[in-house]
Amino acid sequence: MRRAQFWQNLLFVTILTVIFLISMIPVAVMFIRSWKTLPQVGRSQIFPTLPLHYGNYIMAWQLVSKYLLNTVLIVLITLLGVLLLSSVTAYVFARYDFPGKNFLFSLILALMMIPGVIAFVPLIVLVLKHFKLSNNWFGLFFPYWAGGQVLAIYILRVFFESLPEEMYEAARIDGASHFGLYWRITIPLSGSIISVIAINNIIGTWNDYVWPMIVLAQEKKRTIAVGLTFLRDTRHPEPGVEMAAYVIASVPMFILFLATMRTFVRGMQAGAIKM
Repeated sequence: MRRAQFWQNLLFVTILTVIFLISMIPVAVMFIRSWKTLPQVGRSQIFPTLPLHYGNYIMAWQLVSKYLLNTVLIVLITLLGVLLLSSVTAYVFARYDFPGKNFLFSLILALMMIPGVIAFVPLIVLVLKHFKLSNNWFGLFFPYWAGGQVLAIYILRVFFESLPEEMYEAARIDGASHFGLYWRITIPLSGSIISVIAINNIIGTWNDYVWPMIVLAQEKKRTIAVGLTFLRDTRHPEPGVEMAAYVIASVPMFILFLATMRTFVRGMQAGAIKM
């Protein structure tokens, strides 16, 4: 039995290792080519060549630094809005009873069934035509805040409902206000699940391409995902500079993964237990 389990685990680890190595091939090629000049790329497409040209990263940083700054600001403002709105809404649904509560929550859940691409035309009409938010970051924030909190409301409501009512009763006896119950009890106890929502929101906003492409036409306001697609056409960098720009754009998400991997796993486990 143990021998069969050993070979089963070995096969499982081997399959995962092969999948990981195959998925890392594009990343490795991108990193290797980021150190090459155009003649070196011509001599070898995927294998390292000497000398390494760190100047590619200096030039790439000059090209994409403004896009990175724009994206960081958009991500932070979007994250704050989504966490605030979704947590407050989920807290009200979880801890209070009011007429039409289940019906309203059902309407929110129904939004999860609508493919996002269907909303593009109404969003374009609403944001660009009626609100006149073309080339305006608020044209990104409003849809991000609205769309990003739907799943978060559902997850947080389920988690908030699982918190013991005795803590809230004790806090009310001590004179805690509604805001105190939310801020001093609910939020501190929900750090793990909130971190999962935050990480998913950051990754989704950072990688979003279509909506920023529609809203932001001015170069100085573009996000990193949009700016990289125009890099070759507008700046004509060498392949090494272009790949270096891709590496720079990937570094923040790589750091986020390393810094929050354990927190993300704990949050997923907490959410799985509660749900």
